[in-house]
Amino acid sequence: MDVRQSVVLAVGVGVGLLTAAAAYKLYVRSSQMKNSKQLVKGWKACGVVSQIHIFPIKSCQGIQVEEADACEMGLVNGELQDRSFMVVNENNNFLHARIHPTMVLIKVSISGNKVELTAPSTESITFPILSQSGTEVKVRVWGDEVTAFDCGDQAAQWLSQYIFQKDSGARLVHLPYTRVSPRTMKTKPCFPWMRKTDGAVFTDYTPFHLLSTESVQDLNSRLTDEKEVSTLNFRPTITISGCQPYEEDEWRFIRIGEEAVFRYVNGCSRCVLTTIDPAAGIKDPEQEPLQTLRKYRLAEDPLLRKAIGESPLLGINLSLDQPGRIRVSDVVYVGQL
Repeated sequence: MDVRQSVVLAVGVGVGLLTAAAAYKLYVRSSQMKNSKQLVKGWKACGVVSQIHIFPIKSCQGIQVEEADACEMGLVNGELQDRSFMVVNENNNFLHARIHPTMVLIKVSISGNKVELTAPSTESITFPILSQSGTEVKVRVWGDEVTAFDCGDQAAQWLSQYIFQKDSGARLVHLPYTRVSPRTMKTKPCFPWMRKTDGAVFTDYTPFHLLSTESVQDLNSRLTDEKEVSTLNFRPTITISGCQPYEEDEWRFIRIGEEAVFRYVNGCSRCVLTTIDPAAGIKDPEQEPLQTLRKYRLAEDPLLRKAIGESPLLGINLSLDQPGRIRVSDVVYVGQL
């Protein structure tokens, strides 16, 4: 254990659970302020960053990095931008691993203006990024329309063969952060911290997702050994350690290192994607860990329960309050409201 981890464990954190009324009051106050950090009276250490992942292609394999820049649209490390690529079908609706679980095995590497895709039992492919000269297409993410750039027939044929075992059916699109603004989020009373500007582009919700290893360890303590999962089942961009299980539920402002500040948007509701083994691309036949999560992590708030139903909560979705670079082993601070 290093010095920073020792400090974190010694300091601890005592954030009280916010009532819905208190959360809404704080949300209204923050909405009226130019800078939401005005709500924070001070910072307390609550853990350290243990892993950082960037998922360049939505629903495909992530890349673990030691550091990244937290930008409005998501994490960036050199040429890697989180979820700046997406696979779509012939109707330009996004394809995802919930229906096509082997997508989680597609690896991507980017060098210069070239993208390489690899997958099991499939020859790799390398193709140029066409975001400056490619054809613009209208694609849809959960019903929201976004303009992106088609990555060409070579990538399309490779993905179609891998996903559908035929020459058509899938295409790859790209939208670099420099050419985009966030999708408009649909705010709801059950998400009092959400703002219309909290969306990203190809992510389901917000640009950042945080999860603690302690929460996953507690979940594993409720599963049999052969059903244990890793944090990668939940695809967080930021994984932390050194806190209590599920403590992240109560954090509303989070600072990582000395610069980057994130704002809580909502708890992350979980779906069948969590049942896919990230190393094998196979769904668990008994729908674990989803079934176990439903036994103790369903929403307690009636409005939220009505909105998300039987989807259990694990981890939190975040928006960016202040940009900055984050690194593995950075101390994570929670804002005292």
